[in-house]
Amino acid sequence: MRALLADGPDLLGRICSLADPMKATPTDKAPGGRSSSVEAPAPVDADLLDAIAALEQLSPWWHVTLSDYSNDLTVITWLGEVVLDVHPEVAGERPAWSVADAMAKWGVERRTKGEPAWSPAEEIDPARDAAVPIPEWGDPIVGWADAVRIAGSDSTLRRWIKREEIDVAGTFVIAGIPVRQFRREELIATRERLSEKKAAGLVQNQTTEHDAHG
Repeated sequence: MRALLADGPDLLGRICSLADPMKATPTDKAPGGRSSSVEAPAPVDADLLDAIAALEQLSPWWHVTLSDYSNDLTVITWLGEVVLDVHPEVAGERPAWSVADAMAKWGVERRTKGEPAWSPAEEIDPARDAAVPIPEWGDPIVGWADAVRIAGSDSTLRRWIKREEIDVAGTFVIAGIPVRQFRREELIATRERLSEKKAAGLVQNQTTEHDAHG
């Protein structure tokens, strides 16, 4: 699963390049560079669109630390389905797509000589990408269970959220259940910041009491 997720961005880029009809190499040119046909380009293959949709939902997961979710049955079960499960074609149709399916059909490397490379800049949708946070290396996104462990307790994490001490990095739905995600480094920083604040408050209170009794 880790290997497939690591190759996910390159695989998605390859499939996007195959799906973009504007990047296809023309093969119907008449002498002089004039097209011999005035027909509209063929629609994008449904398999490509379905595979892109399946892979794009994994964008926040390309670089997560899987060990952080080893005890989260809900997340691991979902990842297993969308990454590892294989869906053979039946009568030319595939019931669903996974990373494993897309890797087996197209692979990461371009297999056609002269096929144009995918340009990430052309695929960026600011509105879409802003709504789906993508973790940086060394700052993975963690689920609720790991966030509770870092915060110290479930009630502490809920208090942080209520008081806006911590931001929810994103939410995805598994089997109809919303699962909130958090950035691990932000959780750790919040815990340390509030601990220091609490310690400073205790020192101040002790000093005030000492002065009052003095």
